[in-house]
Amino acid sequence: MSWKRDSLMVRLLVGVCCVMAAVACSPDKKTTTPSNVKQGTAQKADAKKNSNASKASKDNPAKSTRPKKVAADLGGSGGWPMFRGNRRRTGSADVAGPREAKLQWVFRTKGRIYADAAVTKDGKTIYVASHDHFLYAVDTEGRKKWSFDTGGKIWTSPAISDNGDVYVGSDEDALFSVSADGKMNWKFVTTEAQKKGEPKPEAGRYDVDTSPLILDDGTIVFGCHLNLIALRPAAGDLRWAFAAGTGRAKVFSSVAQSLDGTLFFGTQGNFFFALNQVSEVQWHIETEGDNDSTPVVDLDGNVYFASDDGVVRSVAPGNKIRWTLDVEAPVRAPLGLSSSGVLYVPTYGQAPFVAAVDAETGAEKWRFRVEAGVGDFYGIQSGVITDAKGYAYFGGRDGYVYCVSPDGQLVWKHKTDDQVDASPVLGPNGTLYVGSDDGRLYAFSR
Repeated sequence: MSWKRDSLMVRLLVGVCCVMAAVACSPDKKTTTPSNVKQGTAQKADAKKNSNASKASKDNPAKSTRPKKVAADLGGSGGWPMFRGNRRRTGSADVAGPREAKLQWVFRTKGRIYADAAVTKDGKTIYVASHDHFLYAVDTEGRKKWSFDTGGKIWTSPAISDNGDVYVGSDEDALFSVSADGKMNWKFVTTEAQKKGEPKPEAGRYDVDTSPLILDDGTIVFGCHLNLIALRPAAGDLRWAFAAGTGRAKVFSSVAQSLDGTLFFGTQGNFFFALNQVSEVQWHIETEGDNDSTPVVDLDGNVYFASDDGVVRSVAPGNKIRWTLDVEAPVRAPLGLSSSGVLYVPTYGQAPFVAAVDAETGAEKWRFRVEAGVGDFYGIQSGVITDAKGYAYFGGRDGYVYCVSPDGQLVWKHKTDDQVDASPVLGPNGTLYVGSDDGRLYAFSR
């Protein structure tokens, strides 16, 4: 099963190796942390369960200034350095992708490839992680350069820092920093030390299942269990930890960041948070379902997110709801946003589809349907990415990689030997890379 769910009480050991942060067992109780750990505290839920949004905190008001628009953070010509191509998690590229399923090569691992690949700025190295426990560095001919054993299954996409270090989490209950030549720089352990006679924590509780985000100053931010954690890049020591709070449940959404620095993520406890860069809550919204889907942010700072309740929401800076759209199906895959302002929403269910939505108005433009596939969950887990011309690429649990035109017509599809949960990525020369649960990384040339 690709989705790990629990509602257990959190305890997190963090520091250079580990430092403890304890979380209260009720959202109405105060969160306690050691004196040397600066941690944000989640605000209480709104009294009304059906409220679309809460008011911004008076103590920590959201910024009212809108960021300047820039056009330099797309994936593609500058590589694909992290999950969804950039900090805003748009999945959009400034290069054209393949217009036919021209398979260039296949790289084989010994386990399922669930997470998206990453591509260096020069396009010469592709990083891909596998359930066989290894992070692989692959060249442009599909040959292995090196591999690094993380000791556990890898569900997270690698993130590449400006100096070439690679960050990746695994079921070893750790986030790793690996050098460009495949050597470990440091390992941040997310489990706590066990006292004699204490039972071991349940399997999966402290797995690092979300893809790391690298901030401007090099800080690495990722979710683990009930916490959002920020580490310093040099030694992997704790900068801060934010506890979403017991009762607000596991953080399974990877964090996105707007141009003004605001951090956005959701929880499986029906909460969606906006934090500043020192983990103070700016605002939060309570939904009617888990928020597993990774959000996306546009150049104006508007954030888009969706949940198991089937509702897609657009929220402006300052926590003003712009629009909502009910697609009447759970959304767990990351959202995508094209350069032309089209929001892509992949859905779960026995009749899954990708909805193309006008990001400005929330009006649905078209739907592209795929077969449900097999397994514990039906639907689409792969996020949609778009190229410079607006062509959309994604995978399905029916085992296909898809290319769809800007108006929703099938351009090509390619069958793999298992479901495709990973999102595709684009390299500088327009090569499309995508992993499959069959353990292979596929490269399609432009």
